[in-house]
Amino acid sequence: MSLRAVRSPFCAVLTVLLLAGCGMPGANPPTPTPDLEALEPAPRVVADGRVVPARSAELRFTSVGTVAEVLVAEGQQVAAGIPLARLDTAELEAAVDEARAAVDEAAARYELLQAGAQPEAVAAAEARLAQARAAEQQTVGSITDADLRAATAELQEARALLARLEAGPRSTEVERARAAVARAEAALLAERDARSAAKTEAELRLAQAANQLRDAQDAYSRIYWENRELERLPGDLPRERADAETAALRAVENSEAAVAQARVELDQARQAEQTGVAAAEAGLRDAQAALDQLLQGSDADALAAARARVASAEANLARLSGEARAGEIAAAQAAVVEAEAALRELLAPARAPELAAAEARVRASQAALRRAEVALGRATLTAPFDGTVVELNLEPGEQPPADAPALVLADLRAWRVETSDLTELDVVFVREGDPVLISFDALPELTLDGVVAEIEALGKTFQGDVIYTVTVEPTSWDERLRWNMTATVSLGAE
Repeated sequence: MSLRAVRSPFCAVLTVLLLAGCGMPGANPPTPTPDLEALEPAPRVVADGRVVPARSAELRFTSVGTVAEVLVAEGQQVAAGIPLARLDTAELEAAVDEARAAVDEAAARYELLQAGAQPEAVAAAEARLAQARAAEQQTVGSITDADLRAATAELQEARALLARLEAGPRSTEVERARAAVARAEAALLAERDARSAAKTEAELRLAQAANQLRDAQDAYSRIYWENRELERLPGDLPRERADAETAALRAVENSEAAVAQARVELDQARQAEQTGVAAAEAGLRDAQAALDQLLQGSDADALAAARARVASAEANLARLSGEARAGEIAAAQAAVVEAEAALRELLAPARAPELAAAEARVRASQAALRRAEVALGRATLTAPFDGTVVELNLEPGEQPPADAPALVLADLRAWRVETSDLTELDVVFVREGDPVLISFDALPELTLDGVVAEIEALGKTFQGDVIYTVTVEPTSWDERLRWNMTATVSLGAE
C-alpha cells in the first residue's frame, strides 16, 4: 500500500550520514543534547488502510468427503460452538463403533488375565486334589493285562510330556515368533518411511505455494506502484490499469489461500506420521511380547506337575507289576503332589510377558479409537466465535471446494481499520492511544475519529523496507461502510 507521509527520505538519509560522520575518529566532540521542547513536533503520517471486521475466519474441511448438511445460510448470525456444515459421516461413525468395540474387547481380555482363574476352575482343581488325597488311602486294586497296558501307556505319555516341557518350545514355534517380530520391525520401518515421505511432499507443496505467493506479491507490487506513478499524471488512471491491479490483488489472495491449505496438509501429514508410527510400534511390542513369552518356557509348577505325573505312572506300573504296597503308596502320594502343583499353577498370577502383551493390545486399540474419533470430528465445521456467515461455498451432495474456504465467518458488530504500509521511519512517531482521523475513498464527505489501538511489535521486510501494521479503532461508525473498503488514516500531529 502507498504511504503519504510528510517527511523527506533524502532528509532522513542526510541526517543519518551527518550523525555517522560526527561519530568518526577525529571529528568534533558531540554537542550538548538540545532542549526537547525546542524541537519541531513529530510529522503527520498519512497512510492507506482497509476496513475489516474485528474478527473473521476462513473455515475449511480438513477431511475429504461429500457435503451431507449445510446448517446455515449466508447472512445468518451464529453462536460460538454450533455446527455449521457436516460431511457424510456414515463410514466414519461405523469406524468409531468398530474401534470402540475393539477397545472393549482388549480391555476385557486384560481384566480377565489380571483377575486370574475363575472360581469354577479353582473349585475343580480343589476337587481333584481332594480325590488324589482320597486315592492315597486306597491300596487295593486288581491286576489285569488291560491294567498293565494302560499303566505302561500312561507312563510313556507322562515321560513324553515331561520331555517336551524340559526341552522348551519347539524350534518351529520360536522361528514363527521371531519371523513375526521381523515382520513387525519391517512394517514399522516401512510406516516411518512412508509417513516421512508424505510429510516431505507436504513440505514441498507448502514451499511451492509460498514461492507462488511471493511471485504474486511481486507482480501486484509492481503494477500497484506503476499505477501510483500514472495517477500523478494529468487525467484519470486507464481502466485496464485499474483492472490489472485488481486482478493482481486477487492473485495474491488466492496464493495466500493456497499457502494456508498447504499448511493444513502439512499438519495432517505430521499427525498421520505420529499415529501411524505409534500403531506400528504397538504391533512390534505385541510380537516381541509373544516371542518373550514363548522363550520363557514352562515354569517350575508345570515341570513339577509333569514330574509328579511321571512318578505316579512309574509307581502305578510297579504296583501292577507285582511291586510292594509301598509303590502304591508312592503313586498315591505323587498324585497328591501333582494335584497340589496344578492348583498352585491355577492360582498363580499371570506372567509379566502375558500382561505386557495384553496391555499393548489395549493401548493399540485405544490409539485406533482416537484416530477414528478425530477423523469423525473433522467432518463437522463448528463456529469458533459468535459471528455472521458472510460467505458460503457449500452445496449438499458435492465436494467442498479445494481452492476456496468452505465458509467465511466474521464478527460484524465491531470494525477497525488496518494499515500495513508504515515503515520504521514513520512508525516511531505513532503511539497506541494517539488520535486518528479516518476518511474513505467511497464516501469522500465522511470523516471519522479514531484512536491507535495496536502497533505490530514485529515488522516485516517488504521491498527493502521494514513495514509495520497499525490497527485503528473508530470511535463511531457509519452503516454504509463495508468490509475491505479503502480508507486513509491520518496519524500524528497536524
